[in-house]
Amino acid sequence: MTPQTPQKLRQLLDTLGNRRLPVVISSQGGSLFSALAAGRLIHERKLDVAVARTTIVGCDPPEAGCLADNGAYVGLISDFGVECDSACALMLAAGAKRLVDPKARLSMSSRGQTQLVKAYLEEMEMDPALFAAIGSVERQLEPDMMLKVGLTTGPESVEALTGPAICKTSPKPDNCLFPPTAKAESPAKL
Repeated sequence: MTPQTPQKLRQLLDTLGNRRLPVVISSQGGSLFSALAAGRLIHERKLDVAVARTTIVGCDPPEAGCLADNGAYVGLISDFGVECDSACALMLAAGAKRLVDPKARLSMSSRGQTQLVKAYLEEMEMDPALFAAIGSVERQLEPDMMLKVGLTTGPESVEALTGPAICKTSPKPDNCLFPPTAKAESPAKL
């Protein structure tokens, strides 16, 4: 989480318009103030958040020469062994749906900014028990505790927001993409 995170997130959300895509996050922490600003953007747009990692297939977008195919990168999402610490967990708290797979590691603290973090969690409509659970020290939260205090909205993994089964739901979410069919790609034969 860097000081540029909220600005980059706002730019991305502006390019998406009204599309409500899930936010996939994983971070070992970072700027508290950036996390609060990014979290407010997520909350304002009522976006779902999952703790996971996206690996772009074929190249790394920041590298020179890595171009998106047809304007979109292909990515693989995994929640195995990911971390979400402090600032990351505050962004998670902003989501409409908040998913953390039991294999992920999540820790949270108020990082000395007790009143600021408490006010933010209240703004995000978190159960006061979450703030009581973290106190003023960094604490790793177990899946049952996250669910009990409302940091997660269910025991599902990122698959619930990004897996192939989402395209079978009604209404279909904005991130439901079907690969082109063979018929659509084949030129007409004369």
